[in-house]
Amino acid sequence: MTDPRQLIVADLDDVLSQVERDELMAWLKAHPDHLRAFVEANVFDQQIRSAVVGEVQRESAGAFVPAEASRRRNPAADTAVGWLKWFTWRWLRWAMAGAVALLLALAGISLWLRSSSRVPSSAFARVTRTLSAGVSDQAFGLQVGQALGPGRLSLVAGVVEIALTNGVTMVFEGPGELELLAPMRAWLHSGQAVMHVPPNALGFQLETPVVQVVDLGTEFAVKAGPGLSTDVQVYQGVVITTPKPAATAGSFPQRLTAGNAARFTPEANRPPQALAYASERFVRRLPADKPIELEERLSPMFNSTRFEEVTISPPERTIVVDGDLSEWSDAGLFRAERSGPDAQGQFIAGRMRYDAEFLYIAAHIGDPAPMRNVIDPATDGESGWRGGGLQVRLSTDRALGWPVDANASNYYQFRRIQPDAARLANATSERLAHLTMWHHAPSAQHCLHVAYGMDFHGGVVNPPGYRAAFRQDADGHGYTLEYAIPWTLLNAPRPPQPGDTLAMSWTAHWSDEGGRLWRGQLVELRNASEPVRIHTWERAATWGRALYR
Repeated sequence: MTDPRQLIVADLDDVLSQVERDELMAWLKAHPDHLRAFVEANVFDQQIRSAVVGEVQRESAGAFVPAEASRRRNPAADTAVGWLKWFTWRWLRWAMAGAVALLLALAGISLWLRSSSRVPSSAFARVTRTLSAGVSDQAFGLQVGQALGPGRLSLVAGVVEIALTNGVTMVFEGPGELELLAPMRAWLHSGQAVMHVPPNALGFQLETPVVQVVDLGTEFAVKAGPGLSTDVQVYQGVVITTPKPAATAGSFPQRLTAGNAARFTPEANRPPQALAYASERFVRRLPADKPIELEERLSPMFNSTRFEEVTISPPERTIVVDGDLSEWSDAGLFRAERSGPDAQGQFIAGRMRYDAEFLYIAAHIGDPAPMRNVIDPATDGESGWRGGGLQVRLSTDRALGWPVDANASNYYQFRRIQPDAARLANATSERLAHLTMWHHAPSAQHCLHVAYGMDFHGGVVNPPGYRAAFRQDADGHGYTLEYAIPWTLLNAPRPPQPGDTLAMSWTAHWSDEGGRLWRGQLVELRNASEPVRIHTWERAATWGRALYR
């Protein structure tokens, strides 16, 4: 028998004889690994050709191509552009006429090269499980058994499991946006997703703004994070990753094997960065027991807040950041409880102080599973709230006043509103800050993530200058936290003065016992004139008043 490698190369070059084609077909049918090797060769060939075309377009679109060489390839191509068109045409012909024609002959096989370009006219997926899932553009949320076709799914929190008709299972964790394109292709605009791909769905493709991931029958996870960065982690098998040509020069495919992870960024000429493999980083499966499903259906994403304002005064005594709040008086104390069948024992009692250097934050949080957060600050700091903790959003901008007229892009997108220039400028203010505070149980770190503006730019994890402490309750049903945040970290030109009224809001988060799956939240310090079903992270006008005394 002819060497299969020679047969594959001949097929890619479209020079197989009928005898050789029959020989290749017999080899493909002989073992599943043969088909996997064939698809991998086709994927590499297609993506390398695509990368070369992109590279030439970027760097040599205006370069001179010798006429004689051009005519040898294609008599009509007398320019570099003509040569590129011919090359692209050849690439499409090879990919479709070679790989597709062969694999379509194999019963039950759907090759991604064919499926990724087809938009089905009916549903090809359904929701199989949900956990605390909140969907921004659906009034009644997702229902188990709900059919899904081509389109975008925007998840503001929680997790949803989606089963495709070809056996692919997707575990999508919000906040984020996932777009289903076809049974063999999806686009992760933001958020996290774990893909379980059976052998019959070999070649499934998941894209993000900066990388294309092609599966070779495996389990892998992808996070489309802030700043267009994308993390890819492989649990089983192999995937092929190809940086987008627009993002990285020389966007050649690379294999990523089980037990490895990498980060892709939009910076030109920057190779993928190796990451430490972390098996517990992503939600790989959801529990199926009915009590959890009932809880998540009744667990509200929104709550009626009790407090619209909080008084912040200078400390009566020197504050020692140790998790012991005995030096704090009850001045400015507010307390609220979360409602619902799954919220027993969940409450928050908070207060704040300030001086010339720091904003002090103290909270006692009732939590049946306290201080178990496993969200790693080194890789997922912006998502630290998912495992349980506290978020405080605040303004140090006196010019913006209260309420603050600034919105996240999602707010405009979901409501089909075109913002004016002033609102866009407000949204990028350096003096709007989002603080996420949590205790990372594996490392015993007291963590802080800070992002700025309603576009959440400039995110930083555990920056220098802050102090923090956590202390678990003696009965194991809650904890206290204490933070000192320097005003410089909040970009305040000067500390607030007595009489200032600025914007602020609190959100406490709870997770499952493993400290990984988000289970609910409680929002307090909220503008009572704003509709309840608007998130504080998407509209700063929802924030309550902070009265400095």
